[in-house]
Amino acid sequence: MTTTPRAILEEQLKVAERMHHHLQRSWEAIQGDLPMEAARVSELDDDAIDRVDLFLSRFGKLQDFMASKLFRALSRASLEDTDQDVSLLDTLNRMEKFGVLQTVDDWLEVRLLRNAFAHEYLSDSQAIAENINQAARLYDLLPQTLQRCHEFYRRHILPERSDGGP
Repeated sequence: MTTTPRAILEEQLKVAERMHHHLQRSWEAIQGDLPMEAARVSELDDDAIDRVDLFLSRFGKLQDFMASKLFRALSRASLEDTDQDVSLLDTLNRMEKFGVLQTVDDWLEVRLLRNAFAHEYLSDSQAIAENINQAARLYDLLPQTLQRCHEFYRRHILPERSDGGP
């Protein structure tokens, strides 16, 4: 069982990489469906709906995992005092300070979009198309942020290893 902050972070990074791998597959699968137009939403066949739903679901899950698990694990493993980080915004501000997030506002935009997925109604073709297109525009933010998490780990946490391991 992993119990140290560093071991937990290492496990969370692996989980995030697996999630990203599956998101990347979904991203590739929807390329023929983009950009989405509102008029096309009602004409999507079952396969297209499945592709888009899977992409949006994986997009939302990776974003949520990174915000709720990975960023917090990164904060704890950094050995900084995180007792005051009680809200998501506190954690996001710390990630911006670490250079993991370019701006907190970018991440909040992704989070709002993820929330919109959960509340969109199937009858609003315009909202559905806009959310799909916005997710496509914001897609790169997730793998770029994950890469910066790895870079922070390599630069600031890995060198502190005292047990001689990698």
